[in-house]
Amino acid sequence: MSREQHPLEQYVQHHGIKLGGLSVTFHQTCRVPEGKMNSLPASLGRFPVYKVSDFHSGCPENFNQEGYFFPMYRQEAMWMSFGHPSTPQALIVAAGNINAISGKPFDRTKDKFASEEERKTAISGLEIKLEKAQNYLVVPPQPWLDGWKAEDGKIYQFVATEMGSGETVEGQITGEETVGGIQFILYGSKDGVKLIHATRPREYISGGGCGYIEETLGGIIPAAGGSVAKGCHLMTFRGAGPTLGASVKHMGGSGVIRRAAQSMGLGRGGEIEQKIYPDSYGPEGSKLWKDSPTEIWNETPKVVEVFYMVSSEDFKQITGHEAPPTPVTYEEYQKKGYSWFNLHDEKYKDTKGSDVFGQLNPVGEGKAPKDPFEKLKPMIIKDEPWSEEK
Repeated sequence: MSREQHPLEQYVQHHGIKLGGLSVTFHQTCRVPEGKMNSLPASLGRFPVYKVSDFHSGCPENFNQEGYFFPMYRQEAMWMSFGHPSTPQALIVAAGNINAISGKPFDRTKDKFASEEERKTAISGLEIKLEKAQNYLVVPPQPWLDGWKAEDGKIYQFVATEMGSGETVEGQITGEETVGGIQFILYGSKDGVKLIHATRPREYISGGGCGYIEETLGGIIPAAGGSVAKGCHLMTFRGAGPTLGASVKHMGGSGVIRRAAQSMGLGRGGEIEQKIYPDSYGPEGSKLWKDSPTEIWNETPKVVEVFYMVSSEDFKQITGHEAPPTPVTYEEYQKKGYSWFNLHDEKYKDTKGSDVFGQLNPVGEGKAPKDPFEKLKPMIIKDEPWSEEK
């Protein structure tokens, strides 16, 4: 089916979302197994991202009209890549208002892993700022982010799950599931501060091969090898537009009873080897700042943006069209010989991350930690939302 035959195509943000000069792209990928350290999985296509304002009549009322949304299946994994800004940027990434690097909620009074004294002295309300104990990314050199930053050079993969399931990181850390979505807070450097671009590390294929990625987002697109910048993990589908599905049946009209759509949240999946590089302009680098990152980075963000993830059912309800196909399972990924990647980043240090993420249950176990989350009623996911048949 030709691209012109997909009515939603005109609304897709094809070349990443521009956040104050920084481009962000969300990638489909396979969910990695738990209990072992995995290399970086390839991109299996870009998630189609839409403006809330283009579908305001179908989106929930609590969706910010200036925000964006994209479809995900339950238990589907994702990662995000960052472009090459003209000047270095500092970026806080969160999901459900939980910082993906520090593991701390924006509202510190809701942190169930904090001590009672810490919660008592915390400021009520959202407290979002760049901290010396690094809770942000610097782009460049950070090329992408695959999950929640743990300790010892690893992250726990971003995996979608329903709000109210008890499986979101937000729910397991705060005991509540009310925010969802992904939050970006972007900071530029202060006037008069000149920052030299840090060099991004190069990747190499550490497993699998250069097979063909078929029937994911349309057509047969060859997996990238060493001749393509950043290999499969960043560049595989950067020039290909996603196929949005053949159905064009609308769900609107009088007399149709619909449940309220809502944003999904992100839980944690398996372990992936990945570093979050320290701010090279701070004490561990050029020492342009010593006591606080706000010595060189602005205290006020230049951009605050929210991205909502909606289930395949809600996507159809909002847009009137089917969600794109899901990526392959881990078993199928291995069977087809798709590539796995690592980075030549031995000379780069790693931020501390948080030990909290390792204490949380992965998506799909059907239960959340007993204490302090007894009041949550988790939903056991019985289907296989990331199989090829979906």
